[in-house]
Formats: sequence, C-alpha cells, structure tokens
Amino acid sequence: MIETKAPGRICFFGDHQDYLTLPVIAGTIDRFIRIKGEPNGKDYLQLKLINFDSELKINLKDPLKVLKKGDYLRSSIRVLKRNQIILKKGYNIEINGNIPINAGLSSSSALTVAWLRFLVKAALPDNKFDDEQFARWAYESEVLEFNEAGGLMDQYTISIGGMLYINTLETSYKRLKVSMGKIIVGDSGIKKKTQDILRRLKGGATKAIEMVKKHNPNFRIHDAKKQDFYDLRKILPFELQPYFYAAVFNHEITQSALLELNNSNCDLHKISQLINAHQDILDKKLNNTPNDMIRMMEAAKSAGAKATKIVGSGGGGCFLAMVDPQDEKKVLNSILEAGALDAFSVNLI
Repeated sequence: MIETKAPGRICFFGDHQDYLTLPVIAGTIDRFIRIKGEPNGKDYLQLKLINFDSELKINLKDPLKVLKKGDYLRSSIRVLKRNQIILKKGYNIEINGNIPINAGLSSSSALTVAWLRFLVKAALPDNKFDDEQFARWAYESEVLEFNEAGGLMDQYTISIGGMLYINTLETSYKRLKVSMGKIIVGDSGIKKKTQDILRRLKGGATKAIEMVKKHNPNFRIHDAKKQDFYDLRKILPFELQPYFYAAVFNHEITQSALLELNNSNCDLHKISQLINAHQDILDKKLNNTPNDMIRMMEAAKSAGAKATKIVGSGGGGCFLAMVDPQDEKKVLNSILEAGALDAFSVNLI
C-alpha cells in the first residue's frame, strides 16, 4: 500500500500577483487531499474518486498525446514521463479529501502534488526528490501543460509547506515563523469560474503594465511605489487603471506585511488591517467578490472578526476570517447564518 497526501493553502497577501511575478505570502492548512493505492497486477490505474462518487481508468500504455483541459492526473503522468519517471505496473487507487472543491483553497494543486508524490513513490520507491522538484513538476502539470493563466503560488506553497514568502520572480521562498492567530474559513457555496477570472484579471493587469512600460521603458512593476500609480495612470485608458492600481498597491501591502511578519513582536492588529486593505482592493478594483460574500464577511466582522478576505481567484468560493479565540464560535455561527454553505476553523501547518 502506498499513501500520500497534500494540504490546502490560504493566500494571505498577494492574490492576483504571482502571475505578474510579484511576491505572495501564503500558508498550508490542516485540510488534505489523500491518495492510497495498491498494485492490481494490471496495466492500468483504476481510480476511485470518493468526493465525486465516480471512477476512471488510466491505461499505462496510453501515449497521452492529447489531453482534456484540466486533466491534471494524466498531465502529471506525461510530465514525469518526460523526466524518465515511468510507472510500469497498475494500481487500484482511492482519492479522498476534505478541501472544498473549486472554492479557493487550491484543492486542484493539492490533488496534483499528492498525485505526483504517489506516482513517483510507485515508480521509483528508492529515489528521493526534494519538495521544490515536486513544486516544479506540479506547476508544469497544471499551468504549463495547458497554458493556463495562474502563477506558481499554489504548487510551491503546497509542495514545500508552512507559512511562506514566495518571490515568484526569482522562484525562491523564505519560511515565516509566525502565528496568524485563529483562522476561520467560510465556504460561500457560490460557484466560480477560476480560469475565466484569472484570464480577465491577468489580461487587464498585463496590458496595463505593458502600456506603462511602452511609455516609460525603465518602469519595473517590482520597484513600483504608490506615487508611480498617480504619476503614470493618466497614460492608461480608464478601464485599465484599476488593474494597474491593484498591481502596485497590493504589492506595497505584501511588502508591508512581510516587514511586520519578520518582526519578532509581530503585531497581528497591523496584519489584520493590511488584510482588510488587500480585500478592499480585490473588491473595489478587481471586482472579484460577489455581494453575497461581502454580506457574509460583514456578518463575520459584526461578530468579532478582525479581518476578512476572499481567497483564491475569487468570484465565489471561500474567504478567511481572523478572529480572537473567544470570538471563534460566534463568528462561525454568524457566517452560517449569513447563508454560507459551511464554516470551519483551520490551523496553519
């Protein structure tokens, strides 16, 4: 029997920044995708997807030349084959998890990372690969194989684990040894179209930055300050200004958060203020927070939450709430009473 697992993740700072090669701050939580399987003596993988109450079969002799969009199970096999990691015997496999699906906690990347770990363990049981290698394979399997719009935050956070500051330009990371206090996740139950949202927001930001660079060849978004937005916005059409604003100001927020999180006496009140400021931009500039979710967040704050923010691409799915321990139950109940599908506490791991 082979068993692997990978956690979900929460992005605290840097939503819609990683695909611009701007930094992010994210952490893994105690919700998992788990995979277990044993050899079946066949030349295929028989997968039982518990959460979807369905099964599928993958023939090991399939050349995998053409894949359906989002078929990360097969794309992972193809990526490993290119790296001479080839599974030669079949398995009966069960996949199960308690991460809400397509809801902003990166269940898809958790699945991809857990799946890659399973395949490698089955194909090369005596070989060891570091966590960054799994992150690279996962990014290739999800984003590059299908030319998707996302960045590398999910794959790196989930593969490496912990609370991380990720420099997406240099593909490097730093561990942050800090507690974020009590974290609650509210699952709005609102379905979202992740790739559509990512394409819209990445397209708008990329176009705005390219126009600014055409006007000012020395401009670098990685060095931009708030004043740069006010100095340069006039060269952009009105509809692109919010994307440019979000890129510049959210980057500034992330840098401010990093300074505070690196402080030995980290002030969680300041962190909560920065999270609220980040959410304000996501809502008012990028329009990625549905009104029903805003109502749920406001209910959480009325019950004592210090900060709330949508997580993931937005457009639906989950949001986080930072709370003091004494307010935990009250905030959980307030989120459910406001119409959320679910609400639960998580721990950073």
